[in-house]
Amino acid sequence: MKWFAIFWKGLYGLCFLLYYPYALYFHLTNRRCRKLHVGCGRNMFPGWINADIDPRADLIIFMERRLPFRSDTLERIYSEHVLEHVPYETAIYFLKEARRTLIPGGVIRIAMPDLDELIDGYQKDWRRFDWVNLPALSFIKTRAEMINIAFRWWGHQHLYNREELERALQEAGFGRILFRQHGKSDYPDLCGLETRPESTLVVDAIKS
Repeated sequence: MKWFAIFWKGLYGLCFLLYYPYALYFHLTNRRCRKLHVGCGRNMFPGWINADIDPRADLIIFMERRLPFRSDTLERIYSEHVLEHVPYETAIYFLKEARRTLIPGGVIRIAMPDLDELIDGYQKDWRRFDWVNLPALSFIKTRAEMINIAFRWWGHQHLYNREELERALQEAGFGRILFRQHGKSDYPDLCGLETRPESTLVVDAIKS
């Protein structure tokens, strides 16, 4: 894992240097898209601004930095398996920035693993999770090992259940918070966006 840490630090440093040039280029090209996909990785959405800490993305963003958009300009923001990878305070800052940049009536959709489901699996059938049965994780022998990996691997820093995610959104100023099923939404353009089966905690939060 040491090589991965070195690679990640190098990539982070490169993107830090490219942050302002990417933001400047993005705005100079006068893109009119009003949908932001945060933490896109390789999953690029057509018709969205695909953003990540990655030079291959349309835009480089950092959760702990101001989003490079004016207030009240974005219609949609989407993230899947992102918020749990930063400290709670950073998540609140990002959510406040999301609310600032959304238009009134704009929606942020967040999808992530559900802490309550993880605890339920720990207490009952911990092998029911798809990720536990991946060949790369076949070494897991006990429920204690499983839950430690769920908490500590992949850069996880703060896991959420409904109560905790609602608390974070309310602290950021969102008043209308609607929990959804995987792939479902009242907004057609937010349906079918989830790509990972473990995204069982899904919410649409609307800026009033």
